[in-house]
Amino acid sequence: MTKKYDYLIIGQGITGSSFAWTLYSNKKSFLILDSQEKNSASNAALGIYNPITGRRNSLTWNADKLSNTTEAFYSKVEKILEKKFMYKKNIFRPFKNNRDFNDWTIRAENNKFKKYIKKLDNKGILTSKSGYLDVSKYLTETRKYFKSQDRYIQEKLNSKNIKTKKSKIIISDYNAKHVIMCLGINQNQLDLFSHLPLRPVSGNSIIAESNFNSKHIINKKISVINTSKNIIHAGSTYHNGFENMGTNKIENQLKKLIKKKYKIKEYKFGVRPVTKDRRPFVGRHSNIKNLYIINGLGSKGVSQSPYCSIELFNYIEYKKHLDKEINIKRINT
Repeated sequence: MTKKYDYLIIGQGITGSSFAWTLYSNKKSFLILDSQEKNSASNAALGIYNPITGRRNSLTWNADKLSNTTEAFYSKVEKILEKKFMYKKNIFRPFKNNRDFNDWTIRAENNKFKKYIKKLDNKGILTSKSGYLDVSKYLTETRKYFKSQDRYIQEKLNSKNIKTKKSKIIISDYNAKHVIMCLGINQNQLDLFSHLPLRPVSGNSIIAESNFNSKHIINKKISVINTSKNIIHAGSTYHNGFENMGTNKIENQLKKLIKKKYKIKEYKFGVRPVTKDRRPFVGRHSNIKNLYIINGLGSKGVSQSPYCSIELFNYIEYKKHLDKEINIKRINT
């Protein structure tokens, strides 16, 4: 007899993992199908969560809600797995010039920014409510845990596996009440949700050995994290399309930023799914009543995926309204 599940999750990147942990915390039965794609966005991610982002150092969308949700979510998973993969760190941004100093001085007087600023001097700005997730370890430990509970199967989804019957989707022989698509940019390979404009943006990062050491994340055009005493993770780049072309840029900036010799240990590459309005896609398919999606989180998957997972779960289980800024219905209007 085919086993019945409350949920079938397609994809075990940062987003699929977050939704799985949301289901686990709410005692729902589920199965994850994952193809372990080599160039997924999660592979190259530095895993930084940060309320102040971008070239213009703007407050990220939903900054207050995300900062409250993110650390609580991953702390809970750490306790379940008895593993450490979230690290709270301030971010230090060296000033580029006098204009940069003046801009930050103005921001420091703004109540929206003030709560995130720890220190400002003539060298740079130190901001808080940030840190990084060891994405590789988080995904590996999540996979191992759910595999041990028969909640994970490595399987690549394609159009041959998919059928629709009476406004419901059926994936292979799996019997699931709800199906959640967390496929990142690979969603574009399926006809499902084809009206949602997901754009590929490639990114690179590097892991290197160096005697550079900082207790803070350093950010100036790129970010540098000391993941251990003599190991740094640096990146990431942002190129429209699927091209693997950002490592030279990282190395050029890294030399200027740390002013130390380093030895490359690993090059990382991945492709992020990005939306035009920089808001995630979350919601239910317009015609297939048991099919849902979480996608388009771009470079902010670590901070946005817990929030989006909780929003979608509450929408499905308790009929709560989705945050209108992430609801896919905005694309139809």
